Amino acid sequence: MKRLRAGGHAAWRRPALAGAILLLAALAFLRPLTSSMALHMFVHIPLILCAGLCAGQALVAAALAHPDGRLNGLLRRWGRWDDLGVPGLLLASLAGAYWMIPKALDQAQAYGWAQAMKFFVLFVLGVILLDSLRRANMVVKLFFLGGFCWMAAVVGLLYQNDTTRLCNFYLAGDQVVAGRGLVLLSILLPLACLLRYRKRLFNGPGEEGQS
Repeated sequence: MKRLRAGGHAAWRRPALAGAILLLAALAFLRPLTSSMALHMFVHIPLILCAGLCAGQALVAAALAHPDGRLNGLLRRWGRWDDLGVPGLLLASLAGAYWMIPKALDQAQAYGWAQAMKFFVLFVLGVILLDSLRRANMVVKLFFLGGFCWMAAVVGLLYQNDTTRLCNFYLAGDQVVAGRGLVLLSILLPLACLLRYRKRLFNGPGEEGQS
């Protein structure tokens, strides 16, 4: 029993430590990681999101280590609300759309409250996103992935083709680089998904338990 408890503690401590390190890195390197539009969108924002993902993994591991605890009951109640992961993935899609808006990046740079809200919302989103992905079936995942990638590609093309400077804090050249990054992201995400779920997609539902 003591070994099981020790293993449970180790299981949640590692992701919790990783999440804390990522969050501290996002705080410590706030200025350099938001010095360009591309770094802000593709490094700083994902860094906070990944910190939340690690925290979510730590919460799940801690709940499994204490099946009769309050945390496990809280996660069960959340699971009943987050049916098939749709609410969590919808929140993720809305957050992704919001942080593609130039005005949102400007506000985060100009106002401390907006920067604090960015940290809070993205971290909480990361906490719930991992659980939502686990609950979602393949159809739900592909639906939200397709919607997000289509949106990223369209916004990326607009960033590149619009000659107007959209962000007050970033130059027009940064805007073009960020647009190229969004188009590249819209290509790489489906490829990563294809590699991750290739057995399930090509071999049918019978292979789902093996992948």
